[in-house]
Amino acid sequence: MKKAKGCKHRRIKESIVKKLFRTYLAWTMMCIFAILCGTVLYVGHVIDSNVMETQRQLTLSINQNIENYLQDMDSFSMEIVRSEEFQELVQESLPAYYEQGRSTADLFSQLYSNAYKMIQNNYQVGVVSDKDYYIWMGNEYYIDRLQGKRPDVYKDYEMDGGAVVKYAEKNVFLEASKGERKISGNERPKITLARSFGRKDLLYNGSSILEVQMDAEEFERDILRLASAKKDTGLQIHILNADGESILSETEWDARGILENHGWKAGTYEENGDYIYVYQIFHSEIYVVYKISLFDYYNQFLVFLGIAGIVFLVVVALMIAVSYYVSRKLTRPIRALCTELENVDLARGRKYQPLETDIYELDYLSKAIEMLNVKLEESMGRIIAMRDYENHARMLALQAQMQPHFFVNTLTTMGTMASQSEDWEVARMCTNLTQMFRYISVEAADGVRFYEEIKQVDRYVEIMKERFPKAVVEIDIPLEMMNLKIPKLTIQPLVENSFKYCNRSRPVIRVSGSISREKGWSVKVTDNGEGFSEEKAAEILKRCEEVQEHSKSLSVEIDGMGLVNVYARLQLFYKEDILFRMSREGIEIGGRICE
Repeated sequence: MKKAKGCKHRRIKESIVKKLFRTYLAWTMMCIFAILCGTVLYVGHVIDSNVMETQRQLTLSINQNIENYLQDMDSFSMEIVRSEEFQELVQESLPAYYEQGRSTADLFSQLYSNAYKMIQNNYQVGVVSDKDYYIWMGNEYYIDRLQGKRPDVYKDYEMDGGAVVKYAEKNVFLEASKGERKISGNERPKITLARSFGRKDLLYNGSSILEVQMDAEEFERDILRLASAKKDTGLQIHILNADGESILSETEWDARGILENHGWKAGTYEENGDYIYVYQIFHSEIYVVYKISLFDYYNQFLVFLGIAGIVFLVVVALMIAVSYYVSRKLTRPIRALCTELENVDLARGRKYQPLETDIYELDYLSKAIEMLNVKLEESMGRIIAMRDYENHARMLALQAQMQPHFFVNTLTTMGTMASQSEDWEVARMCTNLTQMFRYISVEAADGVRFYEEIKQVDRYVEIMKERFPKAVVEIDIPLEMMNLKIPKLTIQPLVENSFKYCNRSRPVIRVSGSISREKGWSVKVTDNGEGFSEEKAAEILKRCEEVQEHSKSLSVEIDGMGLVNVYARLQLFYKEDILFRMSREGIEIGGRICE
């Protein structure tokens, strides 16, 4: 048994144009977005790799240029200190001539001959001798003793002959020795490469110091010229020596602080929105620090994102237009079909006009609608004819109603006559028959209450007891069922069937009912007869199936209110939610609870 369920949902209806347009646009947007994301990720990776490689190659190139520049100064410095003539002149001859007051011009000429490359490279040469003399060669030359305390520029230098690079706002040894003399160029900052020389032993390289100097501005200009390729990359260069002294700085940011934060180790770091590259060159004596902002670093990627965004917007706009055009074009025949259907008015003779289209499905649908239109016209013709038949049938039904009234009136008269002659059995039978005829003749399309049907059963049993005086009929129906509605004449035919097949000498019939919210109601009628044979039960069930499929007519196959008639009316009343079971014990019927 099935329980009837119903649920209504109101949905907002949309045109097929909107649905197609939204579908095409959604899929297109998803595909474009997926392609764009994949492209951005791939191109972003390529750009990042290219930028990293470009930065690496550029920084290595600049490092090499700086190292070559310092290496040239170092080579020049080594070439001089290895010259025995140069050492003898600056450590012995020049100090002696100076002490004796003799002219040092010839000796300086020899020094310039030994250090001729200083002119080619625009170097200046200074020597701090172990006797506290300072010898200077540049645009001018001179020798003088250091005045006062010796400057402590090289106090931490180990005098091992290694090169050390210094940056100074001015030459302090020149200031400490020149006295009142003015030497041009000393007011400019200097880049100095210095090393010790003199008497050599295993751990000591002498106490004299050779300084190869050049103007810091010229050094910076030459280095930036060699690193001219960095202009478009946003790189900024900072050069520091091993003591953290700044040699070249394009900005005022604290490069030494960054090196201290990272333990003076070479590597790549990210700090305050900048990428920092740290390299050690020139025998780890020089730190070259590069800084580039993240914006400059990802500039190419940001430009690509901007272009990709513009392209995406253009493509989206194009896809919107194309999707709308395609949606309109594809649905034009459907809209024409809907318009044509709206104009159909069979009552006024406006028929459906088939559409010509190159779309197979729509062409098939149009032809199907045309056929339906023809069949609808035929059906309307039949309906009109059936209305005539119906009116005729109603007339016959009204005439047929005269017979029950005639029988009722006749039985009433017979009952009255029997009462007058005190034949109470005939009078009682006439009364029961009269009430049964009235019950049958009253229309009840929406069913009757259970208690009314049970009263009809009681009347029928009273009549049958005149024929079967020893008949025992037990009726056990719960009170909860008495107010339920069921089809009229549902139980009485089952009791009639039991009287037909029970033990005729002493009939025993039982009518029992049950009810539950989940399963509905059911009534079982049993008797003391042999029951249905399998063949008979199969025959009746087959007739029930034929009725269900509307392949047989009740009026032809069934006499009066038979079992198949009961099944058919239960099905009409409850649809599929019925119970109809046959067995040797009896018949059980049921249905859902209808309030």
